Amino acid sequence: MYHFPVTMARPLSTTHEELAYRLAAIVDSSDDAIVSKTLDGVITSWNRAAERMFGWSAAEAIGRHITLIIPRERHSEEDLVLARLRRGERIEHFDTVRVTKHGRFLDVSLTVSPVRDARGVIVGASKIARDVTERRRLEAERDDLLARERAAREAAEAANRAKDEFLATISHELRTPLTSILGWARLIQSASLDPDGIARAARTIVQNASSQAQLIEDLLDLSRVVTGRLRLQFEACDLRAVVEAAIDTVRPVAEAKGLGLVVDVVPDGLSMIAAPDRLQQVVWNLLTNAVKFTPAGGVVEVVLRQTSRAAEIVVRDNGEGISTAILPHVFEPFRQEDSSATRAHGGLGLGLSLVKHLVELHAGHVRAASPGKGEGAMFTVTLPLRRPALAETSLKEKSNS
Repeated sequence: MYHFPVTMARPLSTTHEELAYRLAAIVDSSDDAIVSKTLDGVITSWNRAAERMFGWSAAEAIGRHITLIIPRERHSEEDLVLARLRRGERIEHFDTVRVTKHGRFLDVSLTVSPVRDARGVIVGASKIARDVTERRRLEAERDDLLARERAAREAAEAANRAKDEFLATISHELRTPLTSILGWARLIQSASLDPDGIARAARTIVQNASSQAQLIEDLLDLSRVVTGRLRLQFEACDLRAVVEAAIDTVRPVAEAKGLGLVVDVVPDGLSMIAAPDRLQQVVWNLLTNAVKFTPAGGVVEVVLRQTSRAAEIVVRDNGEGISTAILPHVFEPFRQEDSSATRAHGGLGLGLSLVKHLVELHAGHVRAASPGKGEGAMFTVTLPLRRPALAETSLKEKSNS
């Protein structure tokens, strides 16, 4: 029988000093800021991560109040934290903001625990702070990206709906006058009309054909704008004469509808470099719109005035007005408040979009205002009196041709 010597393992013993040393080493090597404080908020320990995070050395921080790193507007948070600690509560993942020695704000996540003495009495608190600034930045960028993607998707869906509605509208707007033209043409062809009937048929055909021609011209103009093929012929012109010509064109329609037309233009001619035919189109579109949406007995006002650097054309009415939901989109193509085929007023809703483009080609801008539905509307066109760069280019091309 063989006897093997048995070596007994020596039990490991750890002194309180060794445990304290290890604990201090762990705290000091942590990537998170670990701070302890009294129940009065006085800092009693401050590890290296706290030095790196907040910029204060341990010698500078220990003995000072914890509000050293709390923004002034968040001092009340510390009172709430200390009150919970005195009740023995532990606070986990408390997201807040702290400030560095150099005034930089940090997003941090805090875990705060009560510290007890040998008798179990709460004598202070230990606080672990993790800098989540970069995480918050990435989250904010992600949220912003998602919001922009959602907005872009909603805008695309709205644009598609508007185009679908526009196609339905244009079909209706082109078919209606065409039906009338064909009907009266067939009556003429049948030779069943007397001279008065033939004259009435001719007037109706011309009226509806003119309406169709205007619709097609608006579509072509919009196409030219979108493709960049719209060319303006700039020349010296009298803006007052341009405005009055547009008024004269619309006046018969306004009077036939029983509208008051108030004109307030500068007494002397207002000379500027512009494309007079296109500016007349701008004023005509605004006036036609005002007449269309103002009920009988209403008033349409046209103002032409001069400021120190610009000319302003204002078209104001006391008609149907524009809702606050539609007002920001009033110059967008294919956008109408009532785009149904059974709406009360005809048209494709392109006039205001063309107005905006034509005014911008003159280096100007147009704005719309309305208190709301039933409160009337006002459109203001501002045109710089200096010669636009586009006009200079166009004049050179014209002189070289």
